[in-house]
Amino acid sequence: MDFAAWLEVYLDGAWHTFDARNNRRRIGRVIVGRGRDAVDVALITSFGPVTLTEFEVRAA
Repeated sequence: MDFAAWLEVYLDGAWHTFDARNNRRRIGRVIVGRGRDAVDVALITSFGPVTLTEFEVRAA
């Protein structure tokens, strides 16, 4: 699995969700961040050598 983005657009007084990658309704979305692009919501920003030793995601 990998990360994908969907977008929400305000049209005619209501918010609409679009998912260009999957092109169908999906359940179980986990919001990692909200922003205009990857610069606003980067999963991680690092400078210099970095070693990921652990990564855990919990959703309730």
